[in-house]
Amino acid sequence: MSNDQIIVTNALNTQKHLTAMYNTAAGECAHNQLRCAMMDLWKDEHEIQNDLFTDMNSRGWYPVQQAQQQQVDQALQQLNKN
Repeated sequence: MSNDQIIVTNALNTQKHLTAMYNTAAGECAHNQLRCAMMDLWKDEHEIQNDLFTDMNSRGWYPVQQAQQQQVDQALQQLNKN
């Protein structure tokens, strides 16, 4: 593993932890204005997390298997039922 890969992997893991923490904080916030602020931060952290994931994936450092369109459609149908 290269130094760059280690650094970006650590950054992605940090972002995963941050999004989980903001999610918990927002879900347990009794004050609506503070909850909205937490949700804004949560969204920003998710964007950073996705940017890191996309970068790693494009470099072959975080390979994922592409789902077939039928699997994607089925997952969307299940999510839309709820």
